[in-house]
Amino acid sequence: MPKIESIKAYNVDLPLKDPFETAKGRKTVSPAVIVELGLSNGKVGLGAATPVKYVTGEDVESVLVAIESCRPVVQDADVSRYRPLWAAFGEMLANHASARAAMETAVLDGFCKTYGMPMSYFFGGSLSQVETDLTIPIVEPSTARELAEDAAAKGFNYLKIKVGGANMEEDLARVIAVSEGAPDASIMLDANQGFAPEAAVSFVSGLVRAGVKVDLLEQPVDRDDVEGLEYVTRNTSVPVLADEAVVCPADAIRLIRIDAIDGVNIKLMKAGISGALDIISICRAAGKRLMLGSMIETGIGAATSVSLAAGTGAFAWLDLDSHLLATEEPFPGGYTFEGPFLRPNSDAPGHGAKPKG
Repeated sequence: MPKIESIKAYNVDLPLKDPFETAKGRKTVSPAVIVELGLSNGKVGLGAATPVKYVTGEDVESVLVAIESCRPVVQDADVSRYRPLWAAFGEMLANHASARAAMETAVLDGFCKTYGMPMSYFFGGSLSQVETDLTIPIVEPSTARELAEDAAAKGFNYLKIKVGGANMEEDLARVIAVSEGAPDASIMLDANQGFAPEAAVSFVSGLVRAGVKVDLLEQPVDRDDVEGLEYVTRNTSVPVLADEAVVCPADAIRLIRIDAIDGVNIKLMKAGISGALDIISICRAAGKRLMLGSMIETGIGAATSVSLAAGTGAFAWLDLDSHLLATEEPFPGGYTFEGPFLRPNSDAPGHGAKPKG
């Protein structure tokens, strides 16, 4: 059986085409950590972490340290026994979510490459393509309208708008401008924890009065404000999804038990692959809807998410548009895209992403 003979981790930075602003800040570069697991059969399993401190408490330095701590566990381990490895990562990296995601991805990529299996088939092979939204950051309403018009011209049917900034009137104007620029698009709101509960309800009510059709509201309040999240869910007419409030399966169970949410935005950088699969099962059993989101990730992370989405067919909404934000992709090949449609690479084993050049 193929053994893991080496582990290597290093940092890469993804420069962005334009500054990307949310209620939690503004960035021009998205840092990532790449993991390479060298196998005895000559294959290399690739994983990637995109740490976002306000979500998982990690940064590049902490991820590198966390991955190095896994060396004794993975050295000479059988990559075919991926579940025991994932369980070990779950214990060792319980407070290092994106590092765990990177290690789980690298092991699964090595497993799939060993057995010649595309990762989307490993997850079930449900769909040959999936459809993503396009995200509109916190920008001036006139700019938002232009972005919406351009997105509509390119065939995007779902637009996710960042709100929850310092000025609610500007947020309202931005959303209305987007709905005017793309009148046929489904509108999704992402507050990134930016509202107080009452303000979130008032915000949605204002949009409804303005005639804007809102598909969902994502993480309107602080991740720790469970009562506030429940209040918004019970007092708005649109589905409310948890994002930062659900990092692991236990978080999903806790919120579902008190009916505080209508659904969950899963991200591999929060839950890892094993946690994502568990949350899918939990939400399906509870009748809750699912979104699959991402950070601004490399092609490794993006391809893994596309494989999960297409393989399981579990998601009502996808927010996998990070490939449109970076100036270049250092790890292409995992999937193709045409407008909003993403297709996993079913001709390559694993997630299919590989170093450029």
